Amino acid sequence: MNGAVFRKLLTAAALGMLLSTPARAIDLRVAVEEEVSAITVGSSVEARLVDERGQTLGTLPAMQPLTMAAAGSQVQALNVRVGRIRVVPSRPEGLVFVGDRWFRGAAEAFASGGRLTAINLVDLEAYLYGVVGAEMVASWPEEALKAQAIAARTYALFHWGRRQNQTHDIGDTVQWQVYRGAQYETESVRRAVEATAGQVITFQGNLINAMYHSHSGGRTEDIKVYGEEDKPYLRTVEDFDQAAPYWKWQQVIPAVNLRKTFGLEAVGELLDVKVLERSTSGRILALQFVGSKGSQLLKGTDVRLKLGLRSNFFEITPVGGAGNGPVTALTFDGRGFGHGLGMSQWGARALATLGWNCSRILKHYYQGVTLQKQIF
Repeated sequence: MNGAVFRKLLTAAALGMLLSTPARAIDLRVAVEEEVSAITVGSSVEARLVDERGQTLGTLPAMQPLTMAAAGSQVQALNVRVGRIRVVPSRPEGLVFVGDRWFRGAAEAFASGGRLTAINLVDLEAYLYGVVGAEMVASWPEEALKAQAIAARTYALFHWGRRQNQTHDIGDTVQWQVYRGAQYETESVRRAVEATAGQVITFQGNLINAMYHSHSGGRTEDIKVYGEEDKPYLRTVEDFDQAAPYWKWQQVIPAVNLRKTFGLEAVGELLDVKVLERSTSGRILALQFVGSKGSQLLKGTDVRLKLGLRSNFFEITPVGGAGNGPVTALTFDGRGFGHGLGMSQWGARALATLGWNCSRILKHYYQGVTLQKQIF
């Protein structure tokens, strides 16, 4: 660990000592590093090192980094090899670090196939501090932050209840919901989480899969268009995200990039692109790439993900083609950012600015739902 990183850790630890610790309720297992060869862990205070049987392996002094490596299906550290090693701070206010990130709770590492996964074992409410602070701008209106806290709590519990037999409950990336730990906490974020403590969103008595996204471009999407089971609370509704940075966007993709990305060699020279199907919200569901030797069908979501487009809510204008030779590029004029399902974060910001409270915001984006205290 170089000096700059260590000073960063030391500063973060000093700040973390001032953070309040909520009452424990449900512990989440959050994967914060996956499939790595080695990790560096430690604690802001003295910590115990514990194996998978609960046996103490030793103690780790405050701020002393410990490197763990994978040895087949075991973790190697301190000249021992065990199935798992957990770092448990000796005091409630203690934080743990994994790499250069700080977290509340404890840290644990396990190995599989010669690769390591690091887990943050953290109280649900403390976890939300690191989610809301990463998913939404801390200076946004309080009711928007509260809506985000309730949605994030519901999303986490939805997955927690379905992954008890898995190695972890949830990840820390946009594939789940972004979690950055204690370094992303602010007073406004903690207030929003604490003001909504235990509140979740249910539909007909069950937790919903509270999906959300940056902003939709004027209208959210219906879950059915993704081929998923129909969820009445994830249907298309009007959005209010006109102030969002990607309300409208444009991206130009050269035809040569399209050929490489989608393997269009078999269709010959690209002559045209046709939109075959749109969802009720206006997003593209199916496209046809027409070439001199044939054509190829593609899903709108695949086009979005493989080309790195901000959404599949777009219009396409070919450059060239239509009797003017082969298509040389495609211009995508789009709207919104993300999959478009559930709550729009920029829409929530706009509605909170207009005076809507968090309950009204959530019930707009998740139709027919109820807000209630945690049901676990």
